[in-house]
Amino acid sequence: MCRTVILLVVMLLIAGCNLTPADSITPIPTPDLPQVEILAPANNRQIFEGTEFDIDIVARDSNPGIARVELFVDGESINSKTPEENTVVPVFRVLMNWRAVGEGFHVLEVVAYRPDGTQGDAAAINIEVLPRN
Repeated sequence: MCRTVILLVVMLLIAGCNLTPADSITPIPTPDLPQVEILAPANNRQIFEGTEFDIDIVARDSNPGIARVELFVDGESINSKTPEENTVVPVFRVLMNWRAVGEGFHVLEVVAYRPDGTQGDAAAINIEVLPRN
């Protein structure tokens, strides 16, 4: 038992000598991901089936910039847009169109991409499609 305690104390002393002080550690920076926001329509909006409407989107990424924005409805890609002349821009505002199809609730998601394919977190809203009378 005494031998085990001595061995444990020696191991702790050796480990303590090999630790780098916390103030000398430089954290590895995590790059910010592209950000995207759905400006309109509002979350939980009700729309009649067959209505076409625009989704107002703004994507931001200061470095290296936005190369593409993609719109998904219920997990299925339905539209994708790039800045004019396929350039990369720090702020990209775009309108995408969707015709409300299928009664019930639907999830609209938008994802922004960098030129290398890095994507940011999706922005999402719910839309309730109502039957036309």
